[in-house]
Amino acid sequence: MATLKTIADHIMDICENAVRSKSKLCELYIDEYETSFFFRISDKGIGMDEQEVKKALDPFYTTKTERRKKFGMGLPFLKFSSELTGGNFKITSEKGYGTVVEVLFKKDSIDCQPVGDIAQAIFSVVYLDHDTDWYIKRTKNSEAYEINSSDMKKEYGEAFFSASFMKSIKDLITSLENEF
Repeated sequence: MATLKTIADHIMDICENAVRSKSKLCELYIDEYETSFFFRISDKGIGMDEQEVKKALDPFYTTKTERRKKFGMGLPFLKFSSELTGGNFKITSEKGYGTVVEVLFKKDSIDCQPVGDIAQAIFSVVYLDHDTDWYIKRTKNSEAYEINSSDMKKEYGEAFFSASFMKSIKDLITSLENEF
């Protein structure tokens, strides 16, 4: 992701990492309240050992070979951004079993980035990769909705990937977000 100006941008960036980990099932949980914003992204991908986790938090390290720039700012900048607000960042991973990233932003901090377009981020996550299924639970002030792309793919088949169906999903997510 070129710029990480909002919390929604960070969510997209970490979800892209989850898909790149070759996970077939990923989960995204978002809990937002008046003064806090928490998210957790988990995958069942290739995972990392302790040394790889340390490297992943180094802004001058990247595993991506197709880039012009040979550094990765996603995880280090996310950690910095959340901790700057008085929040926290945690990454746990096990080689061969997957990775979990948990982040808390304190929204009442002057240093907190804007939340951004969560509806667009969730829609984009659902359609990041044809072969990756997502379970998403979005909570705001104790109200919640859930999306399970695996169930939708089973029910609607290839129609799930049609432009008209995608527009319907985007409209549904936007409507759910507007109800909060």
